[in-house]
Amino acid sequence: MLEALISPTSCVGAATGLLVGLAAHWFAPADIDTVQLGAWLVGIGWAAGLAWDLMHTHRPK
Repeated sequence: MLEALISPTSCVGAATGLLVGLAAHWFAPADIDTVQLGAWLVGIGWAAGLAWDLMHTHRPK
């Protein structure tokens, strides 16, 4: 289970969330706080990548 926490899929999800967060920060109006949004997107991306990895590694063959 521990190796799934730093699996390539979860890292790709976190990186994707980071890129979406950076894009939201770049294009958002100046009066909107996008730091918390970016943190949420990185966390959601990491969790989605982790779930995707765990679903495919524990599937019976």
